[in-house]
Amino acid sequence: MIVSEIKVSGIEDVEKRLGNMKKNAPTVVSRAINRAIQNVKKNMGKETSERYFITSGEVKKTVNVTKATKSRLQAAAISQGAGIALSKFKVNPKTPVRYRGASRSPKVYRAGVKKAGGVKPLDGNPKSFVAVMKSGHVGVFSRTSAKSLPIKQLYGPSVPQMVKNEDIMDKINRDANETLQKRIDAEINNLLRRG
Repeated sequence: MIVSEIKVSGIEDVEKRLGNMKKNAPTVVSRAINRAIQNVKKNMGKETSERYFITSGEVKKTVNVTKATKSRLQAAAISQGAGIALSKFKVNPKTPVRYRGASRSPKVYRAGVKKAGGVKPLDGNPKSFVAVMKSGHVGVFSRTSAKSLPIKQLYGPSVPQMVKNEDIMDKINRDANETLQKRIDAEINNLLRRG
């Protein structure tokens, strides 16, 4: 589980900027926090999919957002999840095992999790293969013994493990702080303009 939290403790500066409308300070801050935390969720997907062979949507599916209220000026984006099937990343070729015909299965399948690392051969003994289960799920599997069954599915890292990457978290936190400051300024200006 990885948590990205936005918390504002002192709102005296916002109250001072609002002047005689300072009673609206908690509303201003909570709206700004909520916009910033939505941006955190979006950036978790964007930054992770730029560095790993996974879609932004797959990342965002694992993120739950807890919003701020006027009485509780904090919000959190929490990513939870187990390891992701290796077939959800880049696997080459993605076609299941074939035993006959001109287009037989390759001698070695290749898979990649990180874009910087590229794809690497899934060699080993027993070797890995792609198969379709009765449910229709396509996965990368390997045998657990010399016999044909049982087989086990291979997994990559979980979304929280990927998001926990230092570069990703730094970028997310920097963007969250920038968004929070911009949104506080915008909310104050909107409130003062309406008078």
